[in-house]
Amino acid sequence: MDVQTLRWFLSLCDTENMRDTAALEGVHQSTLSRSLARLEAELGAELFHRHGRRLAVNRFGALFRDHAARAVGELDAARRRIDALANPGTGLIRLGFLYSVGRWLVPEILRDYRAARPGIRFELHQGLGRDLYAWLEHGDIDAALVTPPPEGANARWHLLREQQLCIALAAGHPLAGATELTLTDVRDEPFIAFASTTDLRRVVDVLCREAGFTPVIAFESEEIATMRSLIGAGLGVGVLPRPTVLEHDDPVYRPLGPSQRRPIGLAWNPASAQTPASARFLEHLVPQERRP
Repeated sequence: MDVQTLRWFLSLCDTENMRDTAALEGVHQSTLSRSLARLEAELGAELFHRHGRRLAVNRFGALFRDHAARAVGELDAARRRIDALANPGTGLIRLGFLYSVGRWLVPEILRDYRAARPGIRFELHQGLGRDLYAWLEHGDIDAALVTPPPEGANARWHLLREQQLCIALAAGHPLAGATELTLTDVRDEPFIAFASTTDLRRVVDVLCREAGFTPVIAFESEEIATMRSLIGAGLGVGVLPRPTVLEHDDPVYRPLGPSQRRPIGLAWNPASAQTPASARFLEHLVPQERRP
């Protein structure tokens, strides 16, 4: 086994989805599948339970993940010390991002930046907003694609994109033909909601309170892909950011009135020493007057 195989394995542990990991790592699913098969053959045990497209780490995978993470961590620590002294065009950038931007904003930014600086390497970390800001605070990542920082955070933040919030419904729902909907229109519907640990759940809870009701939660999840699938199957409605690219099993998205938008930007810790590579990355995305 090699370091790349270990990285792909750890990414699969995070996403538990072959397609998502292939998109994040920039490889074909077939390449990723063969790499996992070779790793399992070498170890003599399967590392995941298979459930259609989904993977679930089994007890062998959990055991190996701990050792693989330590091995990769030690190698990365040594590499970062060297990269800090290296040319900013060939260094390492540790980039964190929200789960919900992994399929559109992350590939877009990585593709554009590597087109200008093909020697750059990215170390990617998925997490919830609170995780990303904690990692920035502790110096575990250099920057993050995330919603604005919570009050009291030491991070700086620059707006990159805004997502329109919509009411999502199954294609066969009676309200699917509306041009715009308010939360009052769906107050009696079961809601497929973000988990209470997420930033968007807090936003939606506030909007529902302002509309005068508390939603009945049929199911909650941290994974936006799961929510999209369940809403598309007719198990409830939800408030979701409109995706850049629609998939075949997506629900119908109708603009939420009055208009609501979700800001996504780049966050960084001005107190952390930036490597030449990460400093150049900030220069690329953030105007000079917004940088420390």
